[in-house]
Amino acid sequence: MKRFRTRLFLCSLSVLSLVQLTGCWDRMEVNDIAIIVGAGIDQASSNQVKLSAEIYIPEENNSESQVGGVASNSGNGKTFVSSATGASMAEAMYKLQERSSRKLYWGHNDIFVFGQKRAEKGIQDDLDFILRYVRMRERANVYVAEGKAVDILGIIPMLEPNSMEALSELSKTEISMTVDIKKVTQQIIETPDESFSIPYINRGTMITDKNHVRNPNVSYFQGVSIFKKTKMIGSLNTNVSWGYFWITNNIKGNTIIALDMPQQETIAILLTGSKTTLTPRITADGKWIMRVKVRSEGNLLQNTSDIDFMNPKQHAEIVKLANEEVKFSISNTMRILQKKYKVDVLQFGDEFRKKYPKQWSKVKSDWSTAFQQVQLELDVMVNVPRPGVLNKTILQMKGASK
Repeated sequence: MKRFRTRLFLCSLSVLSLVQLTGCWDRMEVNDIAIIVGAGIDQASSNQVKLSAEIYIPEENNSESQVGGVASNSGNGKTFVSSATGASMAEAMYKLQERSSRKLYWGHNDIFVFGQKRAEKGIQDDLDFILRYVRMRERANVYVAEGKAVDILGIIPMLEPNSMEALSELSKTEISMTVDIKKVTQQIIETPDESFSIPYINRGTMITDKNHVRNPNVSYFQGVSIFKKTKMIGSLNTNVSWGYFWITNNIKGNTIIALDMPQQETIAILLTGSKTTLTPRITADGKWIMRVKVRSEGNLLQNTSDIDFMNPKQHAEIVKLANEEVKFSISNTMRILQKKYKVDVLQFGDEFRKKYPKQWSKVKSDWSTAFQQVQLELDVMVNVPRPGVLNKTILQMKGASK
């Protein structure tokens, strides 16, 4: 009997071992999938959505091949864009799959671009689909295109392998920001007005400013799109966006501050670092005040004025002008958000909620109105300790040599 039990145990153990060796039952071979690197969502008609996917095309030979005795990698690959229309995102994706000989794979998709008309209609239903579908990435970056999203996907950049990779790199520069699906969802859930902001981009051919020469095959940062109740209600252009960046601590190194000077003179400062902190305060007489503290440092990048950087009094004048420039930028953005759009995309409400939960609970239901009454208290200091390579301007050095 004991020997029988031992044999039964060994047989059971063998069966369990075989189960572990069967591999992944739901695996997908690389040759059986179509890898999506970016997606665009447009409004097709009053009740139709257009889903576009930028799909990677692998080279026939993805390994290193010998050309003239030198190893060369031929695996750069290319992409193409495929689109389908449906009454919902689910139906559009189903139709998109019907047009592909391979299984669409969303696991590598890092970018979602919403066309402006779709954003204005509302993106809540689209977000619901993206978050529910198991293979979608909640950390994928999200953008709003000034025109159609499919046009952004069709761009063939020169410096990056595809348009979606170009957008990812654009978000890392000092003139843009990064917003992903998870962050948008959190702000929808946590803010009373379901308010948030997303980078606003366009295609180079849409820029009609004759003073600038643009490469049409590049996506450009156009500003910040403003959302309320998950619908786009407007945008901040590139000039106004600077104030938004200052307040939300999105100013990056290598940002240039051009000071407002008379007679076409120029003083420019190249920032090496910046930090913004927000401190809410409610006074005894019921005023809601947000203290915006900015501490930045940079080097003098250009000086075509008569101001002598090495003169302590004139150096203080440069610092004063820089502080005034930052204060104006912040105040101008705040004025537009309070008076024009009447929406808090700066997350002031969240700061007040953390510090004053009881007072916040009383105004939460009508925060859009209360936000319009919030006052700013600015504490700005832009330190400029270094003049660059030159201590004086060329004209100042010329005068000193006489």
